[in-house]
Amino acid sequence: MRNKFAWATLLACMCVLTGGHYAAQSVKTAVAGSRGGDNLKLVVILSRHGTRSSTWPQERLDSYSAQPWPKWSVPTGYLTSRGYDQMKLFGSFDRASLAEAGLFAAHGCEDASMLYIWADTDQRTMASGNAFAEGFFPGCPPEVHTVAADERDPLFHSTSAGMKPAATNAASTQLPKRAATQIDPMQRELIEEMQHVLLGCAPKISCTPVRAPTLTLLGANVAAVRGTDGSMFKAQDPLALASSFAEDMLLQYADGMPMDQVGWGKVDEAQLRRFLALHTENFEQTHRTPVQARLQASNMLLHITHTLQQAVEQQPVPDAFGPPNTKLILIAGHDSNIAEVAALLEIHWSLDGRTDDTPPGTELAFELWQDEHGTYSVRVTVAMQTLRQLREMQDLRLATPPAHATLSVRGCNLREGGCPWAGFLRIAGHAMDRSDVSAAGAK
Repeated sequence: MRNKFAWATLLACMCVLTGGHYAAQSVKTAVAGSRGGDNLKLVVILSRHGTRSSTWPQERLDSYSAQPWPKWSVPTGYLTSRGYDQMKLFGSFDRASLAEAGLFAAHGCEDASMLYIWADTDQRTMASGNAFAEGFFPGCPPEVHTVAADERDPLFHSTSAGMKPAATNAASTQLPKRAATQIDPMQRELIEEMQHVLLGCAPKISCTPVRAPTLTLLGANVAAVRGTDGSMFKAQDPLALASSFAEDMLLQYADGMPMDQVGWGKVDEAQLRRFLALHTENFEQTHRTPVQARLQASNMLLHITHTLQQAVEQQPVPDAFGPPNTKLILIAGHDSNIAEVAALLEIHWSLDGRTDDTPPGTELAFELWQDEHGTYSVRVTVAMQTLRQLREMQDLRLATPPAHATLSVRGCNLREGGCPWAGFLRIAGHAMDRSDVSAAGAK
């Protein structure tokens, strides 16, 4: 785990030195192009919402900094207008990519009913679903499906209700142990750099702050608490706090804020990449732990698997998204959902100089292919806009795609980049804990 943290930091440095093109150039595979004589039948995309404002109240943010954090133009946790446009770009790109693969027509609305979107009930996820739909089918975007606004969708946010006591007990002990773990030297160095920035200093230079913050990173209490929303346990410690601040600086950068407002002018792209390694490590130790992933993501993986199965059998399957003839499913969720599903399948990626990162709009896709003999296989891919694509609102085209890669699923005998359908079912079934699957809102 520690070596992986160091590798993530090294990749960040390499990406900056090569002008941001290191990872993108290393994954020049087809995004969804034809695979020999195989036909693409269905794509299920688990997506993170677009660029949003901070989810912390302003007062809480300011308690850790010498200067007030920049104000957002939207309420706490909302998708920004720029985030909406970034998701439209991704929808437009996916339309072109899937048209190239023969799954959709390149233009028009004839097959608009073949796109089915399910979103979490947050404003940022529903708005992201709408933006994607608008980019994919301009002029005729299909509706975004969700549970009722006052309900909690267990697809995206599992709770301990109905879970096996042994599972919840394991979660309740694992995170406290994680929170009590000694911060390693590299983490401490980056957290100290973050502390300097919060004080209004350059990352590696101490200075006298304008005012002393109420709270400090390295002085944070080490604890693991149950989420107030009924979710599983969450770590509260210096690494978790620094991870959150790194994410907020990423969102400032992605939303196009003036650079003198990104980390108060102390964080350029190179420094941002260094800080994002803290976010990756925090997710590695929380959302990617086996116990947490099985509790949080078994429900999601079950629905994805049943949706693929429904396309194979061409008849309704319980807990599948959309009707059997659907060609594209978009599940508009969160970075935590992607990390947890990836952990269940033991898949990893390195894109744009970062390992296992999930910036706004990231897509984890499950492609169902059928060969000339009628045999099905599943190919798992990941795609994300690079930091510069986000910052500069670069158009996404087949000639200038987002960073992307085809992923290896552990235990799968790969066939031309795909996993045989029976093998994928076996791997997914073994990864899930069906006793931790609660009733879902997806219809």
